[in-house]
Parts: sequence; C-alpha cells; structure tokens
Amino acid sequence: MILRLALRYSFSPSMRHRRSSLRILVSTAFSVAVLLTVISIMEYMQGSRLDAIRAVRSFDAVIAGDARDAVDSLFPSASAFLYAEADALSSGNAVTVRFIDEDYDGGIHVSGSAAGLVVPYTEPSAQVTLVMMGRGRSGVVMPMERSYVPSGAFYSDMGYEFDGSYMFLPLSERGEAYLMTGVKGISDHDISVLEAMGYEAVSWKESESALYSALMMEKVMMYLVLSLLFIVILVSQKSSARRFYRAKRKEAAGLELLGMERICVDASFILSFLIVIFLGLAAGAMLASLLLPVAEGAMAALGFRGAMLSFPFLTFILLSLILILSAFAIVALERRRDGHMDIQEVLRDE
Repeated sequence: MILRLALRYSFSPSMRHRRSSLRILVSTAFSVAVLLTVISIMEYMQGSRLDAIRAVRSFDAVIAGDARDAVDSLFPSASAFLYAEADALSSGNAVTVRFIDEDYDGGIHVSGSAAGLVVPYTEPSAQVTLVMMGRGRSGVVMPMERSYVPSGAFYSDMGYEFDGSYMFLPLSERGEAYLMTGVKGISDHDISVLEAMGYEAVSWKESESALYSALMMEKVMMYLVLSLLFIVILVSQKSSARRFYRAKRKEAAGLELLGMERICVDASFILSFLIVIFLGLAAGAMLASLLLPVAEGAMAALGFRGAMLSFPFLTFILLSLILILSAFAIVALERRRDGHMDIQEVLRDE
C-alpha cells in the first residue's frame, strides 16, 4: 500500500503538481551529471599527470650505477634499464640529453631510427648542434661542440614540458655522464629493500617532491571547489523538497482524514520524494555516461592525446547516499513541523 501510494504521488498524471516532480528529477539529473563529468576530467588530469611523471621523466625509482641484476632477481615483474643524462646547450637553449639503448623503457614514442640523435617533433632544424661537457685529448673536462643530423623524432605523454627540453642519444655516447638504472613497477617498500642492500635509490616522489606536493595541493583544492558545487546541489534539493511537500500537503491531510495512520502517510510521502531523487540520480548517471565520450573528444581536440575518462563510481555512490539521506531528513522535518496542525486547518490553508 505504501509503495503504491508513493508511486502514485510521484508521477501519476492524475495527481497535482506532476511538473514539480519532473523539474526536481531533471535538475537533480543535470546537476549530478555535470558534477560527475567534472570530477572525472579532473581525476584524469591528476592521474595522467602523475602517471606520466612516473613513466616518462622520473620513473618509480632511479638507482645509481648498474643495478639491473639486483632488480631482476628481487622483483621479476619490474622493468629495469640503463640510461644517463647530461646538460647541454642547443641553439642557446638549455636542454637535457638522455643517453639510451634498445632496452630503454622511458615512455617515449619514436618515429625513425633511434641509432642517432632523436629530437622532439617540434624540432625544425635538419642539423642540431649540442654543446656538452666532455673530456678532451688532454684529459681536461671542457665544453665540447658537436653537430648531429637527427635520425628520428619523438613525443611523450608528458607533452611539451618534457619534449621541448629533452633530446636522446645512444648510450654508447654518454662519455662522462653518470650511469643510472631506471626502474618501473616497484613500490616504495621495494625501494626501501634496495636501500637496505646498499643501493643508492631515489623514488619519483623524492625526485619530484616539489611538483608532487603541488599536484596534491591542486587535487585538494579541486575537491574543495567541487564541494561548493555539491553544497549548491544540497541547497537546491532542500528547496525542491519543501516545494514537493507543500504541494502534497492536501493529499496527505486527505489520507489522514480517511483514517490512514499518520506513520503510513509519512512513509508514503517520504518514499515518494525519495523515488523522485533516486530516478534523478539514475538519470544523472546515464547522462554522465553520455557526456564522458563527448568530453574525451573535446579533450583530444585540445591536445590531450588518448584521454580516457572513467566513470567515478565511488564518488557517485557517496553522492547518492548523501542526497538520499538529506532528502529523507528534509521531508521528514517538513512533516514533523506540520504535526501540530489540525487536518481541517491544513485543508483550509490549501
């Protein structure tokens, strides 16, 4: 009986104020869809940024010297490779030259041969002159100039910030550059194990501490800003719940006049509003699912290659629980405020 009444007083065309229920449903659906889409975009921006740092620039860990055998024996599922780095000047601009070989797993996408100098796709010159520190014939370390004909071009998921300041040469040309082992696929605990064995290992969080802290602060600020939008949704829901209940006061009083127990009447109208909110949440989830592919296309057009937005299920569940509980509390409080009023008084006011 209670469920039948709740369904009847939600969207039945024979009842008054059906449009009010539809407006509440649509506003809830639109608000939830926008919030979920924005959260999905922001989580992708944060997650992809951190993933790109770990995959392209700093890796999960960097170990001084050649530690491939130790990593392979301790962590078979990890990827370990050698590389070296040196500062250089190219056309007056500071760049970092990274020396790599065929085992390099640094997340760059190369076109052409990697046997020589690999430059960013934006590098326009047919010949690149690099000035790096090197040991001359006399054994003295000094700036040395050398010209290269680029043998390939690359891009990475880090984008221009990384691509515009890096070039790649074969590992055999590292000269005085210090050899390092890059490791991908290990945890902070694994790094502690390597340090306990005497290896000089640095995690990506340590090497990128300033940037990591800034990204974490940005994530906190993002959720603070989005919480303001959520507060707006709650305020809108409160206003909608009051309008919904005020529109149903006459029907509630009529049911009590016919002899229905007040607790059953309360349950019917609270459930009626919860049905509207639940359908609004479901519609919002469906609308968000439709908006995410559109947002992916827009991000791709803005230069975010391969953007993959995922539906924030955990956020949606938490949001739904809060909205449902708040809807229950708001309507229950509205019913309680009218508890002292006589049925005839309610009907006269209507």
